[in-house]
Amino acid sequence: MGVMMAERLIAVLTPLRRPRVFLTTVIALGVVGAALTYVVLLNPGGTIMRLFRSVPPERFGTITIGPYPQEEDFPRLKQEGVKYIVTLLDPRLPYEKPMLERELALGAKYGITVKSFPLFPMDSMLKTEFFSGSLEEEKKAVEFLAHADGRAYVHCYLGRHRALRVRDALLKAGVSERSFTPSELDNVLSAAYEAFRRKDYPRVLSLLEPMTVRDVEVAHRRGWAYYHLGRIEEAAKTFREGLEGQPMHPRLLLGSGYCYLRSGEPVMAQREFGAVLEQIPGNRDALVGIGLAHLSLGNKAEAARLFRKVLEAYPDSREVKEYLRSAERR
Repeated sequence: MGVMMAERLIAVLTPLRRPRVFLTTVIALGVVGAALTYVVLLNPGGTIMRLFRSVPPERFGTITIGPYPQEEDFPRLKQEGVKYIVTLLDPRLPYEKPMLERELALGAKYGITVKSFPLFPMDSMLKTEFFSGSLEEEKKAVEFLAHADGRAYVHCYLGRHRALRVRDALLKAGVSERSFTPSELDNVLSAAYEAFRRKDYPRVLSLLEPMTVRDVEVAHRRGWAYYHLGRIEEAAKTFREGLEGQPMHPRLLLGSGYCYLRSGEPVMAQREFGAVLEQIPGNRDALVGIGLAHLSLGNKAEAARLFRKVLEAYPDSREVKEYLRSAERR
């Protein structure tokens, strides 16, 4: 019996020793293996990849690091007040390209802006640059996050090497550790955010009264609460005190610019809005603000041009349409 089994095994293996058959078998196995790997990699939330990816965050700070977000994660990101998803996926990788496209579509669906800064994975793991452009993209990501005008969720594929490399670069750039660490202040700010969304501005001020105005989030929310209540001098003072700590922060510059507009100082407003556009080209609120400043100065043609530019990107904005009608009136 043993001799017969040995003979059969030899009969099966013998053809594989022939170069062509062996090579074909190896190629076929390689193709099947590559296809299976591709399918697995396309699903980072699957059973296999879940063993390797970082744990999705339970609490959110100003900047939150995590793994690739699945569709079921988007409602929670929206609920947590995340304005930007900063993706480090690299479309040069066959499995990351469709993931990035899916993410962009989900961002549009849920009203979250997806900003792409592609980093090649091996560059972060080995701290080198296999593909030109990775280091430049990392710098752009750091610059954007350091001045982002809202909460950001930063991720790569697993939420480990690339995302953590950007976090370390942000810390070196002077971004506070507190930006990444949820605290009791974040709970207060979340409550203030909800009150602001309901337009309950007195409640916003009540919640933030014990908090230091030098925190960017506090200054931003408190300043706009004063602004919407018509208390422009207090709003301007709040934004400017916040800017003492971070002189070029775009959210505070926007608030200060609109206070200058309401106070009849359009030239000063243009300066603030211009500083925002230097950091975030195409920022909608800054373009509208400069347009309103031109309108106030009597430069109707330039104001109309800016309002049309905004409407190209946001065609459903009734407010900007009204501004454009004002600019086109003789």
